[in-house]
Amino acid sequence: MKNLAVVLLAMLISVATISGVIAKDVQVKGYTKKDGTVVKGYKKTVKESDSVQVKGYTKKDGTVVKGYTRKKPTAK
Repeated sequence: MKNLAVVLLAMLISVATISGVIAKDVQVKGYTKKDGTVVKGYKKTVKESDSVQVKGYTKKDGTVVKGYTRKKPTAK
């Protein structure tokens, strides 16, 4: 009976660890839409996938590039 409890506990820990790898919480900063609507910051859960979130940036010539999602490079 004691061994069964240990096995069940190990299984629960494994499931918790695996689910933590599959999804994670991300903090989204607040922002103002073009129409003036203010969106407060919030947390959202995202699944791990084969994509990468790229933050927005400004090029040397002043061009503003908004954030976007791209596929992860594949290992060869």
